Amino acid sequence: MSISDRLRAAAAKVLAGDDSMIAAQQLEGVIIEEYLHEEQTDELLYALSMYSPGSDQPYVDAPELRNLIAATLNDMRHGDASQEA
Repeated sequence: MSISDRLRAAAAKVLAGDDSMIAAQQLEGVIIEEYLHEEQTDELLYALSMYSPGSDQPYVDAPELRNLIAATLNDMRHGDASQEA
């Protein structure tokens, strides 16, 4: 699956350390607009909906979100190995 420039840019911002809600919402918006019905983005989209930096108990914290973004992009680039088996 190809990764759009918009998704690449929004993901790069968070991966570079921007833990803000604004960055997360921008990434979420790109996924909703461009990849809503793609199974490979489902888990990331769910995590973004649960992301709440600065709250006492975030459902998803920034390191976990960054790991999930990286894994999702990798799956999109190379295909999900579990689906190929």
